[in-house]
Amino acid sequence: MKVSISCGRAGALAVACLALGVSACAVPKALQTPIERSTYRDILERQAEGVAVEEETLKKLPPMTAADYERLGDTYLMQNKLGLANVKYVKALELDPTAWKVRYKLGVLLLKQNVPQQALLYFNEIVTMDSMNARGHEGRGRALLAMGQHEEAEKALRTALDLDSGLWKAHETLGVLCDALGRFPEAIEAYQTALKIQPNEPSVLNNLGVAYYLSKDYGRAISTFERALTVTPAGERARVYNNLGRAYAKTGSYPRAYEAFRKGADPAKAYNNLGLIYLEDGRTKQAASCFQKAIHASPTYYAEATENLRAVQAGLSSPEDGPLRVAAACP
Repeated sequence: MKVSISCGRAGALAVACLALGVSACAVPKALQTPIERSTYRDILERQAEGVAVEEETLKKLPPMTAADYERLGDTYLMQNKLGLANVKYVKALELDPTAWKVRYKLGVLLLKQNVPQQALLYFNEIVTMDSMNARGHEGRGRALLAMGQHEEAEKALRTALDLDSGLWKAHETLGVLCDALGRFPEAIEAYQTALKIQPNEPSVLNNLGVAYYLSKDYGRAISTFERALTVTPAGERARVYNNLGRAYAKTGSYPRAYEAFRKGADPAKAYNNLGLIYLEDGRTKQAASCFQKAIHASPTYYAEATENLRAVQAGLSSPEDGPLRVAAACP
């Protein structure tokens, strides 16, 4: 998500306030003089250069509210500064313990940090405060799924959707759960429902492609992954390209599979991945050739291809027989 910053005088003040942890709307009118605006700009410029701001200057700033801390946490979260976002959300919750949305944001942040047990505590608090809070049940479902508690996760997600059928994230998470349990038609239905609510959500499109792939509907998988690539940010496409490569390979389109792998990774990994596809299909000579190309493309660090080549030379014929490494189609 991109934040547009105004270059006008009021915009400069708002940006300075944000950088200092102060909501623009919380700045007293008395500070809206040309002199004070200049002071805020000076502080912002000094902070951007890594220069410390005098403590006395900071003491003159208006005190921050719970809403100010929450907004600052949101800013850090958009910048992927998860630790700083956590600190600001906790401070917001200290000032306003009734703010369930802040609890929800903390839970989601902890899920991003791969600590679902801690995330679950915040989601549990939400539903304890209000058993009819759909977002709280949705968060519980996401955390429980991450913990591998499928039955309890499904109960929580279905409760969330009973309370609010418009929660696209709950539908998506239910799809991931169904995929994990091998219930692919249900997964596809869940993803399609999520897309009706959030039509161009990259993660949902990728996951729908995976569900088609797991259902061996490779044509739909390919078209869905290709659609996902049109809406996925450039820096996040590697996973989708990898999945697209595997889908192409399942249709026998090995050159297209390599091109997809190559767009998502360096040549060494692309050749290694294609080699494993060949090996899965029993084409050991082609697999060995790909592993050799992978080693040649990156001899200094690509240990995976070396191990895979040794496995082929030892007469192994499937990924289960040896240390064969490739990222499978993944949600």
